[in-house]
Amino acid sequence: MERETVSGPDTDDQTAMPEWRVYAPEFPQWYVWRGVAGHYYARVPRSSPPRVVRALNPEDLREEIARAENSRRLLLSGSRFRNHCA
Repeated sequence: MERETVSGPDTDDQTAMPEWRVYAPEFPQWYVWRGVAGHYYARVPRSSPPRVVRALNPEDLREEIARAENSRRLLLSGSRFRNHCA
């Protein structure tokens, strides 16, 4: 169950998760929320396969998101289909 949510830097509710606001502009496509147990979660809506990460604090969540983004970029750069796209 969710307690607080925020989705990117342009969310209207400026009081939602102020501790994440510093990092939100870096990852506008990631939807971030804080769970009932206090963990921070992030996901990219409508991604396939689903991209979801979690951490104990906002700083670690930022690192996990950055790691997930780098892994995705590496995977895409190594794709055998990249040279066949117009």
